[in-house]
Amino acid sequence: MQPPAPDTLICYCNDLTIADIAEYIKKYNITTVAQLVEDQEFSCGNSCEACHEEGYRGDGYSLAMVLGMVKRGYI
Repeated sequence: MQPPAPDTLICYCNDLTIADIAEYIKKYNITTVAQLVEDQEFSCGNSCEACHEEGYRGDGYSLAMVLGMVKRGYI
């Protein structure tokens, strides 16, 4: 199974890709999904909220997945 491409949209409401979100997570040492969505400087996961865990299309491509990939050093 191939990992999702860096340009895969995760937060459709804010037009953010895996690469955008991963960059922010690394830059600010984000460790939880709650930190990410509650951050006042970064609009992510604040509208439909489907991207938090289940993914916009229910496919699991989510903020939680991106955070896990960063923590494990995959991206």
